[in-house]
Amino acid sequence: MIPSDMHDMQVDKETILNILYQSDVRLTPQALIREIKSRVLITSSAAKKIVRQLIDEQELSYHYLYGSTYVEKSFLKPVRITRHFVLTPPGFETQSTPTDIDITIEPGISFGAGQHPTTQLCLAAIEFCFFEQQLIHLKPGLVGADIGTGSGVLAMAMCLSGLAACNAYEIDPVSINEAKKNIALNHLTKQINVVEDTMKECNSPVSIICANLRFPTLKTLSDMIWDSLTDHGIAILSGVREWETQALIACYSAKGFELAWQKHDKQWSGFVWIKKR
Repeated sequence: MIPSDMHDMQVDKETILNILYQSDVRLTPQALIREIKSRVLITSSAAKKIVRQLIDEQELSYHYLYGSTYVEKSFLKPVRITRHFVLTPPGFETQSTPTDIDITIEPGISFGAGQHPTTQLCLAAIEFCFFEQQLIHLKPGLVGADIGTGSGVLAMAMCLSGLAACNAYEIDPVSINEAKKNIALNHLTKQINVVEDTMKECNSPVSIICANLRFPTLKTLSDMIWDSLTDHGIAILSGVREWETQALIACYSAKGFELAWQKHDKQWSGFVWIKKR
């Protein structure tokens, strides 16, 4: 039985939050209340009270998208994504540890603000490459690329991890505007160049590419990603559903990439590939 006071139910609180976090689809407030009622066996009024309290405590927030309202993990306060990366709203005082990398993200509608599992998988992959395995050997002039940058968070994460510069490619006007604002908030305007176009073959190959895109697009871009990377360059890919994983692995392995890291989250997959051939 769930107590009426959420402060006395830390374990049950996590159970409630996981109902939302583990959902494969966005949940409206009504859908979340139904899920809580069904899984925890409480009344609708008790479920509504729990949702309201989680909103008040800024654990959850309402997210408006294309005329509908959804309940999402709140990014109205700092949210730790990995050991190093913490996403923080503007103007929020942080209590960072010496190893934290705070990335300021303005609330917006563009993809990549941190709520989606594929964005979190890419940040975990960047953590793996720069810190856990140090696959990226930092040196002056090291350049990367982010294809479909959205909010700009992945380009910023790479530069804040030590990359000298990054080209952030985007074609959506809203995302371009939001990415530029976020890049300025993080004082990275001189390091990150927002390119209002799709990425084409590089005249000068880059050391790392992030592409958080759907599988058909990643398959189409595989030749260009290969050609655009330096020898032993890194490709961080996400946006792949678990049932598309084997097809993507077959595609990139056939190009000559070696799989260095793979992780799943809510039926999405993320990968780190090394250009070996």
